[in-house]
Amino acid sequence: MKILIYGAGVLGSYAAHELKRVGHEVTILVRGKRYEALKEKGLVIRHWLQRKTTVDKINVVKELLPEDQYDVTFIVMQSSQVNAILPAISANVNCPLFIFVGNEDKAKEISEKIKNISTSNPRMLFGFLSIGGRREDGKVISIHTKHPDFDIGDLDGKNDYKTIIEAIFKATMFKIKFHTNMDDFLKTHIAFIMPLAYLAYMSNCDLRKMAGNKKALNATIDSIIEGCDVLVKLGYKIDPESSLNFLKNYKRVFYFGLKICVATPVGRLAISDHCKSAFNEMEYLDKALLEWTKKSKLPTPNINKLREYLIKYVITMKYQT
Repeated sequence: MKILIYGAGVLGSYAAHELKRVGHEVTILVRGKRYEALKEKGLVIRHWLQRKTTVDKINVVKELLPEDQYDVTFIVMQSSQVNAILPAISANVNCPLFIFVGNEDKAKEISEKIKNISTSNPRMLFGFLSIGGRREDGKVISIHTKHPDFDIGDLDGKNDYKTIIEAIFKATMFKIKFHTNMDDFLKTHIAFIMPLAYLAYMSNCDLRKMAGNKKALNATIDSIIEGCDVLVKLGYKIDPESSLNFLKNYKRVFYFGLKICVATPVGRLAISDHCKSAFNEMEYLDKALLEWTKKSKLPTPNINKLREYLIKYVITMKYQT
């Protein structure tokens, strides 16, 4: 299949590598220095857990034109950047399927915007790829399991897309998980990851400092529970429901898992590196979570206290730049 990956960060790069590996014709849309690096050196990924480096020669373009034709386009960008590219996506008349991949808090709004201005009525799906890492010296440092999860679904409970998704990912290493309402999954994910981001900013993005801070780790866990309670109050479903049940019923086990995570390079690569390089996205998602908490009118003392560290970090970074 002919596939476009819109964005060449950690997620987009790994998706491009894996889809190309199984024979798809993959093109990456990227601009600036990253475009030049990919043209000159190829797509270089250091697979951290697997202790190997791959280099792929890959097609690179700088824009999506109205007449460009792809079987599927994956939009793999920070949520705060998505609105800026919606006109280009809506103007395209030859791509039948767009899949937005990442921390998207406004999936329904994005879907409606495209429906209102697009003349081709493309199919839209939303997904999330469970890998972490960072970009460094022209290459991607990727932390992922042998079979990373790729969660995907639409917003209306339809399953007409399963055949094409199974065809796209056939023979890849991805573990595909279909969801009835991807908006529930994405909001649940934000409720889980934002307290982890707060913890990273508390440590100035050096999570190892938090390994012995029992109070901070417990406050992080309580913040996750508060965020999920907010979503339930607003009428959303926790997806997967088992994640919150496990957290509430086995809080001590979750505590020690979190403690181990922040004490090892896994926490740095999977959490703090992303928070450090994408603080604008974390600020954007924090505002979404704050909006939900205010709307729910539930008390969220742990979230309120921990998010102050994000605010301080963002102010400092913006002042420095």
